[in-house]
Amino acid sequence: MKKRVLAGFFLSLSLMLSACSGGGTAPADQAKPKDGQAASAKTELIVAAEQEPVGYDPHKVPAASSVRVYALIYDSLTKLDDNMEIVPSLAEKWEIAPDGKTITMFLHAGVKFHNGKDMTAEDVKYSFERILNPDTGAIAKSYFSSVESIEAKDATTVVFKLKNADAAFIANTASAYASIVPAGSTDLTKEAIGTGPFKLEKAESGQYVLLKKNADYFNKDLPKVETIKFQIMKDEAERLAAMRSGKIDVSVISADSAKLLEGKPGVQVKNYQSLEYSYLGINVNKKPFDNPKVREAISYAVDRNQIVQTVWKGEAALTGPIAPALTNWAVDTASYPSYKTDVEKAKALLAEAGFPNGFETQIETAATYPDMVETAQVIQQQLKAIGINAKINQLEWGNYIDTWKSKDMNLMVGRNTSGVDADRSMRFFFSTTGSANVWNYSNPAYDELVAKALSTVDQAERKKLYEEAQMMLVQDAPNLFLASPKNYYAVRDNIDFTPTAAGEVYSLTKTSIK
Repeated sequence: MKKRVLAGFFLSLSLMLSACSGGGTAPADQAKPKDGQAASAKTELIVAAEQEPVGYDPHKVPAASSVRVYALIYDSLTKLDDNMEIVPSLAEKWEIAPDGKTITMFLHAGVKFHNGKDMTAEDVKYSFERILNPDTGAIAKSYFSSVESIEAKDATTVVFKLKNADAAFIANTASAYASIVPAGSTDLTKEAIGTGPFKLEKAESGQYVLLKKNADYFNKDLPKVETIKFQIMKDEAERLAAMRSGKIDVSVISADSAKLLEGKPGVQVKNYQSLEYSYLGINVNKKPFDNPKVREAISYAVDRNQIVQTVWKGEAALTGPIAPALTNWAVDTASYPSYKTDVEKAKALLAEAGFPNGFETQIETAATYPDMVETAQVIQQQLKAIGINAKINQLEWGNYIDTWKSKDMNLMVGRNTSGVDADRSMRFFFSTTGSANVWNYSNPAYDELVAKALSTVDQAERKKLYEEAQMMLVQDAPNLFLASPKNYYAVRDNIDFTPTAAGEVYSLTKTSIK
């Protein structure tokens, strides 16, 4: 891999996408052939990116615009397959002691980092200790709070000693946030050296990120394309035009755009039920949102069905804290009393809280995600009915991420992904020490429930505990859980790309060009 200093990539915290129809120089294999030469086969996959990455450190950067790139550069110990099952990745197998408190990971031999260094147990030990170090500020720290010690037994064997049994441990090792980095890595913003299927070749701020196939990848059957170019295109109309003309190969699109592209020559529209959900986040440390009655009033005032119909054009399902696609864990939303919109009850709750005439506040949202903006606008109108006047603040993407991290917002519209184990949805986002609990929510009874669920191996008992925790969370309302949408992709006919809930990285690694 060529070393690239990406300082220019981080000059602006806003890091909004600059509209770009074809930034950068075309690769040699796509250049116009000279007289007498046959055109070479297409080997570069061009993916439209709605947002620019805001960093490449897999332990520190939670932004989806970054994860979709660095998850192709790094590997984790395990991964998801297309059936949403946890399968081996850097770890070829693992053993769990009968008491659940010792987990031994056996690594693939011969795996190399992009700089040619062997990947060993010492790198795994370093990566997890870096995640657990409070100074790192790792997003996955709470995933692995059960870890007591880590031993590199030999070059290909890592032993995790746990304080208690951890039913979610193996699932959490599949997260891109738990990527394995070279031992001694400190500043991963300047260069990204992983073991993944692609190497970071070049990044031009506001234009594109270019990834090159890792010829030494330990899975010799993957990846199937030589390069992936993430072309920065913030405007959906621009992405649609580029898709129709064949300038891009793959793009996320909205439900509206999916209808426009159906039946168009050269383009396929593909969709799947996502594990994502939209939410209205509420900072419980900020007045008047520290009053549970105010949060409950907002929950009764918000018509989630209207959001499904208006924002997602009916192509979404109502959701609780766990997306409904996770049928083993999600509670039926009909069980939640506050999902039945009741404006009069909402007004009464506000009056009880001392706000009979409502109040003024602000909703933060991301300017270049149309669904987030539209969700904020629908909620703004619904809150007016109970006297809450909310100003919408559309933030540049970098500023949005910074505001989320700051834990200092009032209200914020966003999207999360449930993951495959209920622990992510419940403990990671909402326990007092959860790495992604930016809402300052703290309920000892809730913490006790999710901690007990984590250490419970019996699945039926875990399900009961998580059902109780979901009911408690919806009642306490640090978030309003809104809608879990279908995700749509536009794909050129010559591209073999199948999106799934397992994640875009899974699909892109297997994508081929016909």
